[in-house]
Amino acid sequence: MLRIEERAGLITITAGGTLESADYDRFVPIFERIAAQKAGTVPMLIVLMSDFSGWDLGGLWRDLKFDVKHKDSFGRIAIVGDRKWEEWGTKLFDPLFRAKMKFFTTAERGAAESWVREDGDVS
Repeated sequence: MLRIEERAGLITITAGGTLESADYDRFVPIFERIAAQKAGTVPMLIVLMSDFSGWDLGGLWRDLKFDVKHKDSFGRIAIVGDRKWEEWGTKLFDPLFRAKMKFFTTAERGAAESWVREDGDVS
């Protein structure tokens, strides 16, 4: 399950379960519409639900293609979750993105939103 919401220039993505290729069929057009409407880069808050288990092979492939295609559209990216592998994954993938990426626990969600809004003109 992949859900996207836009509020005041900030995209919040909620991910749960196992992400599949079909999740990106719904997600990509919404992201592209939001990115086209906003000048500059788009900050994102990515919330990993407690049942998030990663990607199946098709979902992983679609995610990688999406990341490469839209790399210039990303502002700061805050990842919110509670498991060590999520924190480790954020640190591992941070150098692969032009945008700054940082992990926060669920209890730090407010700080994550503040941090992601620091960079750029998000009101």
